[in-house]
Amino acid sequence: MNLDFFTVFSNLVSLFILIAVGYIAIRSGILTQDASSYFSLLLMKITLPATIFVSLVQKEYDPAFIHDSIIIIIAGLIGFPLMMYIARYIAILLKVDKSYRGVWAFLCSYTNSGFMGFPIALAIFGHEGLALSVMLNIAFNVTIYTVGALEISRDNPNHNAEKINMKSIIFSSINFATLLSLIFYFGRISTPYFILSPLNYLSGITTPISMVMIGMALARESGRELFTNKDAWICTFIRLIGYPVILCVIFKFVHLSSNTLIEAVLILIMSMPGSSVTAVLCQMYHGNVDFAAKAMFLQNLFCILTIPLVCMMIA
Repeated sequence: MNLDFFTVFSNLVSLFILIAVGYIAIRSGILTQDASSYFSLLLMKITLPATIFVSLVQKEYDPAFIHDSIIIIIAGLIGFPLMMYIARYIAILLKVDKSYRGVWAFLCSYTNSGFMGFPIALAIFGHEGLALSVMLNIAFNVTIYTVGALEISRDNPNHNAEKINMKSIIFSSINFATLLSLIFYFGRISTPYFILSPLNYLSGITTPISMVMIGMALARESGRELFTNKDAWICTFIRLIGYPVILCVIFKFVHLSSNTLIEAVLILIMSMPGSSVTAVLCQMYHGNVDFAAKAMFLQNLFCILTIPLVCMMIA
């Protein structure tokens, strides 16, 4: 497997430029912080569902691909919540501040699998690796907008389990798009161009808006404060080094399939920084946006060093 370091680096630089746009927009007065609430609605209700749908329906149907897809989806459905469950208790042991403990566990567990994971998987493993990454993203979407959203909502000081609208979380537009894309893919239903074309346009603005929102949140903090939060540093270490190394060790002794590409894709995706929709979920479920911005900044900064190292381990 050939590793294209230029592709890795260029994607990381692009990410920082998008974050910088959001930061400058707030600092210069072009946008106000109120704009983030409108951006979050646009993402959650329109562009993210479009991204999920087009990522799968445009893939050519392959019966041999179904077996590997099932394995990686099951691994994701078990792995993501398990990592967050472990991170929650690590947070308790480390006495992470209660005002952002849920966001802390969330950022330890959920990665930027789409914008960064997909192109890097394509560069290293080719189209088969990209396809497996998309299937893993199904488990990602199912869990991040259910158990992930609930974990973030725990940071709300007025949190009450009885007041959480489980119906709105489970039957969200995100999960509907996931289900619909599976029906279209496995049912081999063709989607007309006049429908796919606008969906692709909408999908294309998901990552820019998500990254701009991170920059907008960062604009609230002074430069020094971005590097002085101990919990953010620990979260960054677990996200970029801890979990990927643990997976490498596990897969040395336990194999999920004869197709080792499944394990390689899992490790690669788990080496990405925190999910780009973290700020959006914090906005919607009253999580600590300020801490999320600090941790996301550190993770996106140091992944420039850690991702190539992980790639060398699995390439």
